[in-house]
Amino acid sequence: MNLRRVPWLAVIGSCVLALSGVFGPDVAQAESAGQADLDEALRLRVTAEGLPDLSQVIDRLQLSLDKGLEVEEAELAEQMVSDALMERASALMQVVNSNSIQDDRVKQILRLIVSDLRRVLAYDNPPPEANLMLGRLMALPGGDPHEARRLLGKYLEAAEIQDSQRAEAYMLRGQVQTDEEKALADFDEAIKLDPDNETYPLLRAVFLRNREKFDEALAAVDEMLSESPEDANAFILQGELFRQLDKQEQALESFDEATKLAPQAPGPFQNRGEIYREQKEYAKAIVEFSKVLELQPGVVLPLVHRAEAYLNNGQLEEALADAEAVLANDQVAAPQRVAAHRLRGEILAQLNRLDEAIEEIEQLSRTVPNQPELKMQLALYYLVNKNPKEAISAYDDVLLMDPENFLALRSRGDANLNMGNHAEAIEDFEKAILVEPEDAALLNNLAWVLATSPDAEVRNGERAVELATKACELTDYKMPHILSTLAASFAESGNFDTAIEWSQKAVNMDDPENDEQLQKELASYQKKQPWRERQNIADNGDQTDSKAVPVESGAQSIDF
Repeated sequence: MNLRRVPWLAVIGSCVLALSGVFGPDVAQAESAGQADLDEALRLRVTAEGLPDLSQVIDRLQLSLDKGLEVEEAELAEQMVSDALMERASALMQVVNSNSIQDDRVKQILRLIVSDLRRVLAYDNPPPEANLMLGRLMALPGGDPHEARRLLGKYLEAAEIQDSQRAEAYMLRGQVQTDEEKALADFDEAIKLDPDNETYPLLRAVFLRNREKFDEALAAVDEMLSESPEDANAFILQGELFRQLDKQEQALESFDEATKLAPQAPGPFQNRGEIYREQKEYAKAIVEFSKVLELQPGVVLPLVHRAEAYLNNGQLEEALADAEAVLANDQVAAPQRVAAHRLRGEILAQLNRLDEAIEEIEQLSRTVPNQPELKMQLALYYLVNKNPKEAISAYDDVLLMDPENFLALRSRGDANLNMGNHAEAIEDFEKAILVEPEDAALLNNLAWVLATSPDAEVRNGERAVELATKACELTDYKMPHILSTLAASFAESGNFDTAIEWSQKAVNMDDPENDEQLQKELASYQKKQPWRERQNIADNGDQTDSKAVPVESGAQSIDF
């Protein structure tokens, strides 16, 4: 690296030597305690060729100031320290700009740059560029917006600044303004000062988007594209805005245009993949995420997304390979690692490796406690694996965290019903109905147990008829198992003629899976006998009696 040469350093060095000769040894003996370190710093400064040498100069100059110098020498040393710190900060910024700011080493460098710039600003008459550089850093995510505004405002007070630098300062300050009007005024000033910079209108539109001014942001992007119809970044932002406005087809058109203009840009492929994922077009999503990974090998987010798309597309081995590739990366951020573990658990469950799936989510649940979604996933696997007691315990944990969690209440009720705990099942179902009174499956299950339980103290035919009728209405009387529940409810109320009518309709719907069960129920009502049923699934055991409550399974949508 070629460090800046300051011609006046050599002049000062000569002057020091000359003065020493004029005044003689007495003055030399009376020189300040830090003079020798200053002289060494001058020598090092002239020969410095890299950051390590520059750091030695800074340290030696600071040592000379700490030991003490005469006024003129101190002013010289301070000026040299300020210049050297600015030079080191500038050189280190080049390192930062070529690397991700999430890298731990880069974070350490950023801390050093901030320290250097603060030291520069502590001296009298610091260069205006120090305010701009530090303001730029404070404007970054995780910085200090208040300090950024102050530093950039201070920089803009300087008289002699090039229009391009002044425009950058306005743009940066606009990004950290809390007042929308002031922010837009700053962006407009930046655009006026540097009209050829296509980034500034884009950042202005991004600001509007972040303020959820989507229509205004779109109008700004349209204006940009009318002036620069081949601006790929504008098309990408346009597509993102359409996505936020739930205009997915228009978003796809924008991303397609962006790809035509910038075929190596990964953003449009990622966005298209996410849209197809939301539309459940998983084969298309896989193609898009694969292209992102081709352009950016090893990037984690599209790998997680592709794993989920493979899972939902039935390509379980491919999904497992992607999830395990994510987990093999030690640098993966926590949310994506959690998502990969959840996906791996779901994949293992669908591969009928339930014990492994349970172990996966149990370990994850211990590592990331107090996550209702993990407990819900674990409870589902317990139920599928015929461990209803463990499932109930998991639902208990969820409900401690979220007492009105509808799925946990309904599912715990189903688990209790499967175990024959009818009173407990009814209690959970009744609580769930207060949260979701229009859920047909819940209404059906509660009506069924109220109509068919062998426990007289929990049966309630009148309430069962009310609930089953509502469930039938919600499903347009097209679900045979719900018509069966309505029939059982009328039978429990002693109205066997109506029970036979609805039971016959259920049989006539030709439901192969439940046909035998439905025939038995009809025969019971024809004998003027209500239907009685108690399920009893012991842990890892067999179910007794006939009619099981279905357990929902399958791929879950995982947010990350």
